[in-house]
Amino acid sequence: MAISLPDFPTDHEFEEYISAFFQASGLFVERNLIQREKEEILELDIISTFYAKSEIGMTLVEVKSGGWGYPDLFKLLGWINYLDIKESRGLLVAQEPKHYTQSMRDKMYPFNINIAEIERPDFSLTKVHLESFLGTHEVTEMDIAFWRFSYWIERNMLKYLKTRKKSVKNVERYLALDAYNFEVTSGVFFTINILDRVHKLYSAFSEAPHLSAKSGHELAGDSFGGEYNRLPNSVFQETYFACKLNDIQISTYLESKARLAILKGAIDYIIYSNSGDLKRVQDKMDLLGISISIKDMLPDSFLQGLMEISKEPFFYLYPIFWQTFMFLFGGFILQDYQDQDYELLSKKSGIPIEEIPNALSAMDKLFPVSGSWFWNKEPNSNLRVLNYFSVPFMGLGAFYRLRSYAAENAQYKDLKVKGPHTLNDLAKWHNLTSQVLALG
Repeated sequence: MAISLPDFPTDHEFEEYISAFFQASGLFVERNLIQREKEEILELDIISTFYAKSEIGMTLVEVKSGGWGYPDLFKLLGWINYLDIKESRGLLVAQEPKHYTQSMRDKMYPFNINIAEIERPDFSLTKVHLESFLGTHEVTEMDIAFWRFSYWIERNMLKYLKTRKKSVKNVERYLALDAYNFEVTSGVFFTINILDRVHKLYSAFSEAPHLSAKSGHELAGDSFGGEYNRLPNSVFQETYFACKLNDIQISTYLESKARLAILKGAIDYIIYSNSGDLKRVQDKMDLLGISISIKDMLPDSFLQGLMEISKEPFFYLYPIFWQTFMFLFGGFILQDYQDQDYELLSKKSGIPIEEIPNALSAMDKLFPVSGSWFWNKEPNSNLRVLNYFSVPFMGLGAFYRLRSYAAENAQYKDLKVKGPHTLNDLAKWHNLTSQVLALG
């Protein structure tokens, strides 16, 4: 079955289409952020973040593929004030134009609330309408398409998780994975103090240790609550050698997203600290009437890694780099094309080629493990792969390389690579990606 993107996206696909422009232009993108207490308070469609060495700027985006009006604009204004992010601006992207939009723009302009009308999802017109809200990187049709595929993979896997949670009873991993997804995506976003946010993220990360290992053992018939630190060999083989669609593809995605969220929070902390925004980086919190240091609750290894990273010249672009490396490049380096990979990563992240090795080592510094977060599969496969990453995104990265380094109609066999299994690995990853996209 041929899998293709809709020419005229609506609803969630329209949100993904708009998100892709921000992402492809070199901004960090967070989507579908929900604040809940006893009930859902608000949902943010998109937040795009611009990074400079001493500055962070955000745009809160509401996307409407149907009716819209002044209530939506004032909702954006309310969110900005509620979240107390004065350095941000609001943007409503609408698919249905109104004849009095200019009057609405004039009224909302003093409050930094803007409107972009996308009457027809045409690439050139959409880019023009969003131009002043995008980053500085070149936005290509290919990158727009691949980011939309990346969001589609994520959407289908999370839908698969929720379906399994509802339909399969007495399975602990589905409840744990769904709760963890909310926590690392939305649960701590609304914490104003960045250092407290990092602490909460790291606590969630620490309270769900080895989530994939626990899920893998339950998948193999063991108890979910056991003390595990690695996948059972049979599940590992099924996940990474047979490239099957199983629950580990979801758990490894969520664990990777959690590490990215912690990395982003850590970089935000460095920038706000350097800029003197003390409100966002307070190191004290009240616990049972006692003032304690938040830093003291973070691991020394993490703080040491953070200090090391803060001295690197392009640390502030690491969130964009890692979001791109994992969810567009698939978390691997194609070593026969390493120079091209580094050049392309540099172009997409803004980090100079000579600094790419530093960027790639950031996870090892923040989350030190025995050896490295990377697995060199050579000599059988000439690939350097992020350990325990989600294979469907690896398949997207494989296809991205094929389209970047070979002719338009080329096949994987046309890539000039060493290692007897390199091409086979790329093809297996690609096939799983296609399977995930076909879930509907």
